[in-house]
Amino acid sequence: MFEIEEYPETVVEIIRILYFSGKLQTSGDLQYALQKKGIAVETRTIRYHLTALEKKSLVKRFGNRGVLLTEKGIEEAKMLLVFDRVGGLAMETERLSMECDYSPLRGSGTVMVNTLLIDEEKMPRALDILAKTAKSGVIVSCRLGILRSSERMWNFEVPPGKNALIGVSSRNYDVLLEQVRIPTETSATFLYHVEDYKPSGITDIISHAGTTLSPGELLIRGKYTSVSRVAERGSGLVTAAIKTFPSVYFDEVQKILSDLDPSFFSGPVELKAQIPQFYRMSYKDRNKGYMLVYGGANFFAPLVEQGLAEILSISHSIYESERMLPVSELV
Repeated sequence: MFEIEEYPETVVEIIRILYFSGKLQTSGDLQYALQKKGIAVETRTIRYHLTALEKKSLVKRFGNRGVLLTEKGIEEAKMLLVFDRVGGLAMETERLSMECDYSPLRGSGTVMVNTLLIDEEKMPRALDILAKTAKSGVIVSCRLGILRSSERMWNFEVPPGKNALIGVSSRNYDVLLEQVRIPTETSATFLYHVEDYKPSGITDIISHAGTTLSPGELLIRGKYTSVSRVAERGSGLVTAAIKTFPSVYFDEVQKILSDLDPSFFSGPVELKAQIPQFYRMSYKDRNKGYMLVYGGANFFAPLVEQGLAEILSISHSIYESERMLPVSELV
């Protein structure tokens, strides 16, 4: 990889645009985006920089349609832009949230999703495990999408010999409320103990401030969870999160969540107009309502716990909800 000081400012901004757009960008697109940042350059200069990035295998050209970052380019961008990606409202998440257009009334549109890479030959066993996990009561949704080798979405292309499993992220609760201008904040993610299929208490907690990785992703990839045991025996550790909103919007929040299709969104574990003292992360939480929700990645956690897959990404991209089916229909 290359140190950030090796790149001129214009190149860093080109990489930034490519990373956060996640879409094909032509030289003209990049020129317009750079102009909005106060950087005036000619398209031939942009093409020169893209050629240099292509020689370093950081971008890939798709003819006249534009360029995309390669896998190597994405990793380089993550290092270059690490401070842009800090916190629960990181630019990546904000960008994806703006592009979600799922409508509960229509029952269609794009939703924010988690992804998990898995070897193609392990798919039958994985689907059987997911079908059992879908009945555990600790997931956001039993809907599943599947991307095959070489298919792509946002800054992600499925490698040869792999499939990408697509699951519904709990971030969609925030998105649905933000669509009607109700401000929300995920203040913390935690390990939640479940006993006899019922929540029994918080064991560990991670604040969302100051991290570029999803806390839920860290807990699952670190194998702190035991969702497999919950699915089989009703007891174990799962991920969950506290999402807060101004108390004055409680009635509106309650109405929005109650109208969601239960076959797509399981709904919150708890929803109240006043956050209790023991859930407050700071004095600012005094006048807030809250919802406690299970982590969307609990659905995939058993596959990580049992060693079938490792590369989990939370709130990684957006995906058409219509292409996601109940896992029972895919087994």
